[in-house]
Amino acid sequence: MSPQEENSIDYIKKSFELKNSKLYKEAIEMLYKALELEEGRANTEIISQIGDLYVLLKNYERAIEEYEKVLDIDKKHIHSLDEMSKIYFLMGNYPKALEVSKKLLESTSEAKYYINHFQILYKLGYFDKMRELYESISENLKNHPHILYLMSKTGLYPKVEFLKRAADGDKNLACAYFELAIEYFNEEKFDEAKPLFKHVIELEKNSNAYFYLGMIEHIEGNFFDAIDDYLECIKLDKTNDKCCFELAKAYIDINWLEEAQIAIKGSIGILKLKDENSPKLNEHHFLLAWILSKQDDTKGALLYLDLIDKDSKMYPNAQILKNTLNLTSDNYISAKEVLENYYNNNPDDSKNPILIESLGKIYKNLKLYRDAINLYEKALEFFPNSLFYALELTDILIDDKQYDKALELAKKLEHQAPKCPSTYNSLARIYYRLKNYDAAIENLKILNQLDINNAEGFYFLGLVQNDTCQAQAALENFKIALTLNPMPAKYYAQTARAYETLGDYENAMLYIKEAIEIAPEEINYKRQAKDIAQKMNDKEKVDFYSSQISRLEQLLRQRG
Repeated sequence: MSPQEENSIDYIKKSFELKNSKLYKEAIEMLYKALELEEGRANTEIISQIGDLYVLLKNYERAIEEYEKVLDIDKKHIHSLDEMSKIYFLMGNYPKALEVSKKLLESTSEAKYYINHFQILYKLGYFDKMRELYESISENLKNHPHILYLMSKTGLYPKVEFLKRAADGDKNLACAYFELAIEYFNEEKFDEAKPLFKHVIELEKNSNAYFYLGMIEHIEGNFFDAIDDYLECIKLDKTNDKCCFELAKAYIDINWLEEAQIAIKGSIGILKLKDENSPKLNEHHFLLAWILSKQDDTKGALLYLDLIDKDSKMYPNAQILKNTLNLTSDNYISAKEVLENYYNNNPDDSKNPILIESLGKIYKNLKLYRDAINLYEKALEFFPNSLFYALELTDILIDDKQYDKALELAKKLEHQAPKCPSTYNSLARIYYRLKNYDAAIENLKILNQLDINNAEGFYFLGLVQNDTCQAQAALENFKIALTLNPMPAKYYAQTARAYETLGDYENAMLYIKEAIEIAPEEINYKRQAKDIAQKMNDKEKVDFYSSQISRLEQLLRQRG
């Protein structure tokens, strides 16, 4: 070995070391020095390595120049032709990529180069040329999984058959499994689609596979599994507005309205970034308005309803909801007649969730429980997997004192959705009405474990404990409820009751005063304050609250 050759190899070795350290520019310098020592000989391998380094630097134009130098010396240099084809493909110059790929196939028949060639033809939309090439290649190539997958996308061959063959040929070909799963999903063959989406997820963290898997679970009524899949999808792709929208609907189905509101607002934010005039926003604004209406935020609901375009398909529903939100006790009866007439005379709209919800609200406010029960029973015929309608029906049955029927339905819901907090709230209401306080407490504890941010759940548990002389335990739950939501007057009143039971009248008075300040027209709070003052032997306070009670009683009589 000559000294020059030895030095050349040293530079090449240094170049590899620098490349491994990602010092690509320095590695290029070493290769140029190696070339200088080649005494004018055109070393194609060194030049092609320089091209590779320029690719790593994303300097594609310079990389092509280097590969062309190689091809000037060796027109059939496979590595240079392959890299050039890939660069042109990456740059979107598909005609040039095809031209180079053709030259490559003149020198080799390896499957990977045919796959690349088919990919280029597909990008160019040359489906007839793909078929012509496919029919001309060997049987081994025809049955290659990647080529079968590409041919399945042309529409020239039976898609499902080719995808199956591709998937069977390569268990790691995630794209084939995903496309096959989509075909089954579109045909509503969910039993076939579900395991395929799961296999894709095992192969790669595919956000869309999680999304479609969530859709299947949602359709099948597996709401919590659907939510888990939607959340995984969003974790991988935070720009998926459609997934956020479906997540909101899944939360609604289990009556988690706070979570639904967060999800739909996230979807709206993503959509606005993509296209602030997107027509999809109408549906999103409507869903958010509906959620806010269920949370008694009438002002917020009306605000979003006003954002819906008049030419949107959501506009008629928006008007129904808007009119329902504007109802008062004076016009419930007239609204009932209008909506009932519309419901009975428009069969296509009898499945309209907003119409059902609006009519249900009127029935509940008018205490027409039997009508409400019939309405929601029909709704469940249309939407048998709707946890929301089942919960609504359960609560109306409780209001109508049909406890046996309510309990039967609630237990079915517990089996159907064991992680749904609202189910345990309904069970607790039933048992509380039946004076089975131990069972009520047991279900409320489950509720509070499942939804630790549910102030009403902790309040209800404290209320039952107050009723069963467990004042100390009740206090602990009332304090959690007040931490989560310090606004409801009843929370302070029940806390005062617990302190009163424990004989701590100072704290009892402190809390009942807070209740009175929040709800000054609630006469029972003033009566409770008078009782506490009497136990404190505080005549001044007794006289004060007696006067307050008399004044409020007189005012209530005047109001009729």
